[in-house]
Amino acid sequence: MAAEEVFAKLAAHMIEGVMFHSQMADYYTFLGLDGYAKCHCYHSASEMAELGRLKAYYITHFDKLLPEGKAKNPDAIPSGWLRYERNDVDVNTRRSAVKSGAERWVLWETETKALYEQMYRELEATGEIAAALEVTRLIRDVSDELCTAKQKHLLLKSTDYSADYTADEQRRCLEH
Repeated sequence: MAAEEVFAKLAAHMIEGVMFHSQMADYYTFLGLDGYAKCHCYHSASEMAELGRLKAYYITHFDKLLPEGKAKNPDAIPSGWLRYERNDVDVNTRRSAVKSGAERWVLWETETKALYEQMYRELEATGEIAAALEVTRLIRDVSDELCTAKQKHLLLKSTDYSADYTADEQRRCLEH
């Protein structure tokens, strides 16, 4: 795979990442979990900044504009939620949604890490070592985020997604 294709694929996935985290922020805001929403807003903004850095790297090192890749909608919010209001969400639904949201975040970061590692291998195989090294920065970042997502999921799981624990978490997230 040519460097142009690799970078277009990375950029498209980063756009999906911006959408994923933005949708997860809406997901948690709808549930009244503003701390988790704030966390995903931060990740969405970080993804956007990272996308800009990736595109600037490509432009300055390959002397071309990066072609637009095809980004797909991650559909993080269940479509059935559109017919409800926030007050319709009961404790069991909220607990289940917190569980699903945490699992979805871990899955997203796991898939992202696998993609970035594959793109690194593609660049290395074509002799684009400097570009491959640029992708290692992305791999380290997503690996750290995956560790964070897994840790948050384990903590939630260990409390059986307790409403009390989740409420305490909101306060901690909003303080940082």
